[in-house]
This record gives sequence, C-alpha cells and structure tokens, in this order.
Amino acid sequence: MAQTDPDGALTGLRVLDLSHGIAGPFAARLLGDHGADVIKIERPITGDFARTLPPLKQDAPFPEQSLLFQYLNWNKRSLALDLRLAENKPTLQKLVEQSDIVIESFRPGRLESWGLGVDQLLDWQPKLVVTSVTNFGQTGPYAQYAASDLTLQALSGIMQISGQVDREPLKHGLSQSFYCAGLTAAYASIMAYTAAQADQFGEHVDVSIHECLASELVLNQSYYAFLGAVQGRRAIVQDPFAGEPIATRKGYLAFQTGGGAPFETFAELFDRPEFLEKRFSSPPEREKRVAEVKALLEECVADRDAKEVFLAGAQKRLLLGVVQSAEDLLHCEHLKERQSFVEIDHPATSTQLRFPAELAKLSLTPTSVRRRSPTLDEHRTEILAQIGRGR
Repeated sequence: MAQTDPDGALTGLRVLDLSHGIAGPFAARLLGDHGADVIKIERPITGDFARTLPPLKQDAPFPEQSLLFQYLNWNKRSLALDLRLAENKPTLQKLVEQSDIVIESFRPGRLESWGLGVDQLLDWQPKLVVTSVTNFGQTGPYAQYAASDLTLQALSGIMQISGQVDREPLKHGLSQSFYCAGLTAAYASIMAYTAAQADQFGEHVDVSIHECLASELVLNQSYYAFLGAVQGRRAIVQDPFAGEPIATRKGYLAFQTGGGAPFETFAELFDRPEFLEKRFSSPPEREKRVAEVKALLEECVADRDAKEVFLAGAQKRLLLGVVQSAEDLLHCEHLKERQSFVEIDHPATSTQLRFPAELAKLSLTPTSVRRRSPTLDEHRTEILAQIGRGR
C-alpha cells in the first residue's frame, strides 16, 4: 500500500476527534485513512489514556510509548486542550465551526456539564454530525455504567454461545467489542454526514458498544425466534469435522464438511481409503465413534504441517482452516500480496513497525497512511494558525 496516494474519498472532510481509548479513535482514524483531515484533541500532559495501553516501548519517552496508540491514531494531528476550562471554549468553538464531524466518547452528560453538549455544538455548526461512542448509549438504565471488553461481551450474549457446554462461557480474545463499535461509528458518521449535506441539518449519532455486539447474534436470535430454543455452547463430544482444531506437526488445523467437494475427497487428500467407508463418511456414524475419527485425523496430520495440508486441501475444494499465529500473519503470502500491512517510522519509538492498515480496497481512492500518529500537542501552532484564518 502506497504511503502517498491521490486524494482520498473523504478529502476535504474535517473531523474533530474528542474521543479516547479504542472505539472512537479507531473510527476517526478510519475516516482519516480515506483522506479526512482529523484533528485529535487530547488532555494536556497525559493525553489520551490510550497512550498508556500496551504494548509499550519502555525506552521511549512518556507519553509516547504505546504502539497501540500509534495504530489507532495515524493520519491525525494533535492539539492538547483541556475541555473542562472555560478559557478554552472559544478555541473549541472555532474548531467545531470548521468541522463536519465530531467524534466523542465521554460518559453521557459529561460534555453537557462543561457547557459543550450536543445542542451547543450544533448551535456553533448547524450542519455538524456529532457521533457519541459509549458503552451503553446515551439513554437507558445502563447509560452511566462503566464497562470493559469482558463486561460488554458478557452482556451482549457473545459469551453465552462461546466455549464448551460443560465449561463456563468463554470470552473472545483482545478488545473486539471496541473495534466493532469503531467500525460502526465510522460508517454511521459518513451516513449522517451525507444526510446533513443533503438537508442542511446536523445530527447526533448515538453508538452503543453493547448494542453493536448484541446485533451480531443473528443466528442466536433466529434460533429463539423460529425454534423457541437458544443456541448453546459447543458440545463436549462432537464430530471432529465440526471444526475443533487438530494438532499437526506444526500448528493446528480445523476440518469441516462442505466447501464444494464430496466428503470422500479426504480419502484422496490423505491417501486413506477409510474415509470412503460409511462409518467415516456419514455424519451420524461419525458422531457414534468420535474418538476413532479424531484418532484417524491426528494420525493423518501427525507428520505434516498445518499450512501445507490447508493449501493441499484448498486445491481440492475442501473446507479446512489453518490456525495462524501472529508470526504467521506477518509472513502470510496472501496478506503480503494484497499489501495489507504498512511499515511506519515514529520518532519516539525510533523503530519501523508493521501494522495492518487496509480494511477495504477502493480502486480509485485507496487507503493512505499519510502521516504517522502524532506526539502529544505536536500540531498546536499549525492548528491554531489554521483555525484563525478559516478552513
């Protein structure tokens, strides 16, 4: 992916990023990736608390140690401004007047308590889109509750269907709830902006991280609506061809039926005629002898690498899944060919780092990492001069 590309799809759009953490900043960065001019407002001295989130490069100066912050905040300019102080209100007003979208992630009512609520922002800029990204939305009994990724995955129902039925519900890795909400906030902001340009009226976009996750349970909800049952966690004993990873000589491989090829193709893949027999080719029969089927699969892959079997199976239209580690992803030939990663230098960490950078490919206006993430307050002079003379 080129570092310097033609004008992006959102060139000319001004985004004011008042958010912190992961979800809001990720949304603002996605807009910046396609050409929007994003100004990030941070608290003086400490900045966005995401500057303290791991992984941290310990020998870098504070508060520039977080590599996660770098990932979430490239294509932005930074201005340190304490929004709690009345003396900074005129500066924020000028910024809002020259912006198209404001993204914020304060607890509901916090901006209002500082005299900076949605009504005030829309009074300054009537066509403004204000996108609020919070744990549970602006209204409802949970609106003021704090939450973590664990809390949100649990309350959304995602954990209820994750793991095995004989064990406690299982949380998915990393902070997926926040990235899900960031994606939602980005596309919702663009939709609201399009409407505001058409009818000349601004809009408040209320994004609940909790609801973003709950909306993903399409299969779970349809089970209940149409069958009167709730999808449960994975059975203790199940067909090994249902996707449970099997250890190979190197890595893990998941096997599933389907994919376009008949089940008997596994006999050809492994040169094992047993897969032609009904006791292995029939799903009900496999469920009667799970241990035997699993033992056969383990024997077939014991001296082979997961990636090698995956590629061989793909050529035969078999549905296999290789479990890739972080190292595997960084060296994945498919991602390399599609130029999914970008390498970025940062003066604070003084190391060129590789980040995943392109979520969608636009043929004429591609994603562009035009600038690294900013150091705290790096663009103060530039931004203040710019708003002084207008956009």
